[in-house]
Amino acid sequence: MASSKPAFFFSATQSVDDRLGAAFTFIWANYAGLREFWWQVRGFKQQFPELHIKEVEKKFLSGLPIPGGIDFKKAFLNSDWAAHEQEFSKWLIFECCTLYEGWAEKVCHDLFSKSKRDSHAKSLQFPFVDAANPGYKSVITDANSQVSTFMQQELLPTLKASKLNCWDQMDAHLTAYSYFKKCRNSIIHSDGLCTQSILDLQVKIALEQSKKPSPFKNNFSLPVQVLNQKITFDLRDCILFGTIARKLICTLDAALSVASKSEVVMENRLRNLSSKKDKWKSLPSDPLRYEQRIHRMLSAAKIPEPQNLVNFIGWMKGKKLI
Repeated sequence: MASSKPAFFFSATQSVDDRLGAAFTFIWANYAGLREFWWQVRGFKQQFPELHIKEVEKKFLSGLPIPGGIDFKKAFLNSDWAAHEQEFSKWLIFECCTLYEGWAEKVCHDLFSKSKRDSHAKSLQFPFVDAANPGYKSVITDANSQVSTFMQQELLPTLKASKLNCWDQMDAHLTAYSYFKKCRNSIIHSDGLCTQSILDLQVKIALEQSKKPSPFKNNFSLPVQVLNQKITFDLRDCILFGTIARKLICTLDAALSVASKSEVVMENRLRNLSSKKDKWKSLPSDPLRYEQRIHRMLSAAKIPEPQNLVNFIGWMKGKKLI
């Protein structure tokens, strides 16, 4: 398998997976920088308690262009590190929820008619409950009402073999996602106060991870929440939530890849590629170089490795892509 080929099918999945990694790198860089800055400012003020806060600010910010103001008292002297960790936890939750929601909207745009896109994007964020509340299963059922045998045979085995695939534990993982999403929504709409639905979801997660074995690779610590009181987060839980979001996206990517519309998406991706550069239209006659060119074409179009390249080439010829 060519190492440059992606592990996911949909362009949205490939993009969000990269963006999640970039987001975490940026967040941890900020975490490390703020932690060091927080320690230095507090240490300096302890050594020179007589200095006015403006003099402390000048000591650390002199010559450094800052696009906005910093309240040194609030950020460094009056806030303990636990308070900052709560803010980093919120940042992680917001980032992961936003990326997952954006992914669901983009994939639903690729697969469904305009009348279904919004409702299906929402359904992909909820576990299966019953026939009245089927959540993600209703979307997969709709997408796969017409299945591509070619996609099933050639791409699905590669996609579902990912270590991130959690198909057998989808409901547990989406329950965890729903919990953090509810917390995010409370921060936005209810001043971060705990609601009964948040408490109910926390109980469901606790029940899930009490199973032997647990559906989660690492269990959540789940700090005790109190109804109508501020929600508290464990930073490690929020890191685990990032993994949950990534696993859900990976799993649904594979489940939706076998739809007939997904085959059309792949065909269009390859057709757009060949229309941009002449080198994809003229293939070498040498068999080895011919296969190498096809591999490079798949890599350029970000198509996962097929199970049988000969079969894939036959499909491409049938679609007049080569």
